[in-house]
Amino acid sequence: MQAEKIIKKEIEVLPISPSQIEGVWPLCTFMIAEAIKYSGNYAEPKHIKDLLLTGENQLFLIFGSDDGIENKIFGLATTRIFHNPNYAELQGLICTGKRMDLWEEKLINTLETFAKLNGCKKIKALMRPGYKKVMPKYGYKMKHIEFEKELN
Repeated sequence: MQAEKIIKKEIEVLPISPSQIEGVWPLCTFMIAEAIKYSGNYAEPKHIKDLLLTGENQLFLIFGSDDGIENKIFGLATTRIFHNPNYAELQGLICTGKRMDLWEEKLINTLETFAKLNGCKKIKALMRPGYKKVMPKYGYKMKHIEFEKELN
């Protein structure tokens, strides 16, 4: 009789270094492709990968188990540190995944800690309208609304 595998029922947000991107990329590329598609195809996944490899953008992988049976990828986020003339800010670029209720707080805490460690004064993100239900409970305020028009 084989012993039953025990997996900790926990989800973690893992910062991925540029040297680790190649190893995790096959797990991420489809989620990044879907997020980009939803956002108007402003880039290809390979463009995002190149930015992650150089360290210009950062990747956070949301990984773990919700059932204690298997580990899985629940989502990911990408960011960049933008240096304004008066202060740096962490900008959220892509955030996508499933079962956000299980990891939203951990992701926000991880990104805020990362921003502070990197000398950022603010965190900003361009987000879909549905996030307005989530972000206020973590102290975030809606400051702007984006309007978009396609030009021919």
